[in-house]
Amino acid sequence: MISRYRLKEVVGEVYIISYEISVCPVCGEILVVIGSRKRKVIGSDSGTMILIIRRLRCKACRVIHHELPDLVMPYKRHCAETIEKVIANDDNGVCCEARTICRIREWWAACILYFKSVLASLREKYGAALCVGAPREIVRAVVNARLWIHTRSAFMPGL
Repeated sequence: MISRYRLKEVVGEVYIISYEISVCPVCGEILVVIGSRKRKVIGSDSGTMILIIRRLRCKACRVIHHELPDLVMPYKRHCAETIEKVIANDDNGVCCEARTICRIREWWAACILYFKSVLASLREKYGAALCVGAPREIVRAVVNARLWIHTRSAFMPGL
């Protein structure tokens, strides 16, 4: 996940222009662009954005990564701003159905203990330099450490 970028809209699609040097979270080598893909995101105004996400491949280990901006959360349809408002119990102005709000809160309640454990481990490993607070910063740290839990059934063993 990246946090320094700009958005460039071209014919109804939004391109993510990164200001960060992309390195492989697996081995630390430079990533090269191999293409892009579309990613739909429901914005805070309930409108749908189509983001163009870069696909990157590591020169050394050949693993493919997707460069996600921090305005989205992995495997979530709503933008990070909406998810943060729901988590903070600030439902005013949130364009979600009541059941979606419940699912977001249930997801956060189920994952927060794991996220805190990952952050404690990362602080122990890297020192006090790791400073996170907002949910999107927590998710960014977990994702970039390659410790994201896949919640989709395709990734769950035994199903």
